[in-house]
Amino acid sequence: MRPTSPRKPTAKAAVDQAVRRALGVVAGWDLDASAAFERLVLHVRRRSDLLRPPMAGRRYDPKGCEKILSGLLSLASFHSQWLRPIDSWEPAGENLLPQFSTLARHLLAAYSVPAFLTSVWFDGSTVEARRRQGWFTHIGSGGNIRSADLPLPYTKRMAHMFLQAPDHVSVEKALRWGQVRGLGGSERLAEAVAATRLGRSFESEDFWGTVVRFLVNHPELESAQVDPIIEYLYDQRFVPRTCFDEVGGEGVERPPQPDLSMKGRTAKALWRQVAEWRRDLGVRGRPVLRWPRSGIGEFRLFEPRPGGLDGRVWTIRELLSSRALRAEGGAMRHCVAGYANLCTRRRSTIWSMAVEDHDGRRRVLTIEVDPTTRKVTQARRCCNWGPNPKDREILGLWAKNQGLSVEC
Repeated sequence: MRPTSPRKPTAKAAVDQAVRRALGVVAGWDLDASAAFERLVLHVRRRSDLLRPPMAGRRYDPKGCEKILSGLLSLASFHSQWLRPIDSWEPAGENLLPQFSTLARHLLAAYSVPAFLTSVWFDGSTVEARRRQGWFTHIGSGGNIRSADLPLPYTKRMAHMFLQAPDHVSVEKALRWGQVRGLGGSERLAEAVAATRLGRSFESEDFWGTVVRFLVNHPELESAQVDPIIEYLYDQRFVPRTCFDEVGGEGVERPPQPDLSMKGRTAKALWRQVAEWRRDLGVRGRPVLRWPRSGIGEFRLFEPRPGGLDGRVWTIRELLSSRALRAEGGAMRHCVAGYANLCTRRRSTIWSMAVEDHDGRRRVLTIEVDPTTRKVTQARRCCNWGPNPKDREILGLWAKNQGLSVEC
């Protein structure tokens, strides 16, 4: 007698356990919905591979069955709209998704439904998930997607192109695909737009609809430029920053350009703005941070040289953005770029001492001042070397002029 493989009972037990959990979910449903789910499970296990233990390599993968059970729960919740009895369903296809697709169409579609819509049954039972599942039943009953409860306005052309979206995309991406193609955009542009945040969200569609039209009307833009453009527009119009009033007081948080519009823009100018914004991104992918002046004055001193030769000019200026800190840190080879958050919270101010003569201008010293105590807490030359006597002389003149104490 051939010994029984230990893997199969274990896999079957895991599926049985998942089914029992699902039955626990429907226990709180009405009797008809609960009975519909039990019939679904019984027939599916008897006639198909949908609830048979799938293998990933040489191991049992429980996620496949859990996904199918989630889909069966969703189908059972629409039992009142079933068009055919479950007993007459015959599975088709070798893989799980094609088999499940034939089940969903058997129960809820009298007309052809795009393959990508099958995925809506795996989204659970949230309000938004049931809304998308309603699109499946709407099209399956012969309805036009334009008359469904869509999150964006659709034309006849868009509705036609929506039905031709690739099978592998989500329904949200398909909606964006149909919009782009319906406006006359190419398939490559439709793919590029659907791959951005616009293929996942439809918030503020009154604005994003104008962006999609702009992209369609500027075919000279490359596909690789689409996502950076959309991320730039999102950052400028919707991502809040801490703003400051005219006298340097901290104000409310608001985006840099909350009223940003696509009117009057050219593709070339927009991409130039995107490129500049990307250069301003910090090392962690954050937009450039800015802060107001501290109220401590800057410094300028002309120092003549003996013999009537040209003298030199010493300056100390405040650095007011994360971009300026990065430039200072790069030139001076130290870590002052990491002080941006301290500066935005007004726990630190950073200053750059420079000297200019007939040889040009060069950075000399990076200075930190505590704005609360008005103390100079650090002063560093290149590579974190300490200041030399001349640096201390100039630093002392500035500190005396501004009422600062030097503790470094």
